[in-house]
Amino acid sequence: MKTYRVGLLVDGYEQPGWMHEMVDWLIHSQDFDISALLVMDGPGTEKPPRVGVRALFGTLSRFESRMLPAKQRQMLSCGDMRQRMPSASVPVLPLEVGDGAQDAVAALGLDLVITLGASRATRTQMRGWARLGVWQLSYSDIAVSTSRYAGFWEVFQRQDHTTVKLWRVGPAPEQDELLDQRSFNTEVFWLKNQARAFSLGNFMVYDALQALARARQSEPAPEMQIMSGPRRADPVEWDSAAYIARQAWLISDLIVRRIMKRNIRWRIGMFPSSRQQAVVSEAMVLQPPKGRFFADPFVYTHDKKPYIFFEDYDFTSRKGTISVATYSDGAFRLLGTALNLPYHLSFPYIFEHDGVTYMVPETCGNRSIELWKCTEFPLKWELDVTLMTNISAVDTIIFKHGEYWWLLTNIDRTDGQSHCDELFAFFSDSPRSTEWTPHACNPIVRNPMRARNAGIVVSPSGEVIRCAQYQGFCHYGKGVSLNRIEELTPSTYVETDGEIHYANFLSKRHASMHHWHHQGGHTVFDFAYME
Repeated sequence: MKTYRVGLLVDGYEQPGWMHEMVDWLIHSQDFDISALLVMDGPGTEKPPRVGVRALFGTLSRFESRMLPAKQRQMLSCGDMRQRMPSASVPVLPLEVGDGAQDAVAALGLDLVITLGASRATRTQMRGWARLGVWQLSYSDIAVSTSRYAGFWEVFQRQDHTTVKLWRVGPAPEQDELLDQRSFNTEVFWLKNQARAFSLGNFMVYDALQALARARQSEPAPEMQIMSGPRRADPVEWDSAAYIARQAWLISDLIVRRIMKRNIRWRIGMFPSSRQQAVVSEAMVLQPPKGRFFADPFVYTHDKKPYIFFEDYDFTSRKGTISVATYSDGAFRLLGTALNLPYHLSFPYIFEHDGVTYMVPETCGNRSIELWKCTEFPLKWELDVTLMTNISAVDTIIFKHGEYWWLLTNIDRTDGQSHCDELFAFFSDSPRSTEWTPHACNPIVRNPMRARNAGIVVSPSGEVIRCAQYQGFCHYGKGVSLNRIEELTPSTYVETDGEIHYANFLSKRHASMHHWHHQGGHTVFDFAYME
């Protein structure tokens, strides 16, 4: 028997696939039952867009939809919501603006109503519909009541991040309660950005519902990271025309880059210092040969010498391996390949446990998190244990803190859209365990400014600095922040945000930096620019 009775409010029977995904999640949940489909069909109070706006955005939508992957096209393609209901016994209640629907909905005994998409229902009408009120998502800070232009403004204005908010609707706009707010790295095209916004909104609802279920069981609910932003007006004809012009310039720039074979190549810097700020004038640079880049460096001290493990990416094979270099007598020396597997490898995180050296490389291409053991330092390794399987995770770090071993990783819950938006934590009694307990507040970081791991610094006293990537619009690896973990327990996570460091020292186009690590008196980082 499910605990909560949920009603879904939609405007019309034909609705896009992301709403159908919400229905599927509720059907398979243990705590929430779809108890009604509320359909507010017909004209409402929202002002329809002008004919010119409809025509331009219609043309734009048809063009961009052809560039979407199949999953995202499915999210935006419409189908009849009545066919998605779990059974014929779920009541479908047609409503009209201004009628006596308030009593009819209240009679259903709902615990919660979730509004999907636009809402023509008035605040007065929704009052008393459900015990826990009405939840509503808003996109792109346009307004609580519309999703028509979700994701447009951020692409138009080249913003680094796109915002989604979850509200509990109040009797008046100033009484709306902000339940959660998150963002993701803005995509290059509007409809792709819109699909990402809808997908993130669904996950926000899922997480909020699960927190609601945990609260009933006296478990702690996750603390929300609330940000702020101004609401925008709906776009007009000029905005769509300007958008097309900007996108044409962006596409032409990408085409010129490809024709001229201009790549962004990563290389590695190192300097003997514990300072948490890169001084390039003091750094020694490990330059990759033509056709490759070096990135994601981790330094490990062995026999009082620094060894740098890093991603060695080949542009021809489009696959990374793990290579090793050392530094002595004022020069780097490449030692060879430590790991070369059929799938892509990067982010070779190194740590020691019980006198054994371990590596946790990124093995997302194998949908796994793998722990490798060194059998002959530094080039011979064997698979020790697979920590997690059937998971799309990158940039995993494992360290001891308090009484537990902690695994922090970036999981893509959207199946291939982005690993940069959420950070998840797990704990266990051993770093070699195959049973990792999820943190009560997962995802513990829900902000693309600081979610993706970029390295770690653990001091002898136990202080933990988690390095994080900052992504920009059409700019992977725009900067790095160093964030202090103040509290980490199975039910709490507190992190002090550090300053974001950009690669301004390069004074070159598309200057980038996205990794930082310190160990044994040496600091390594990576940086890149357009060549």
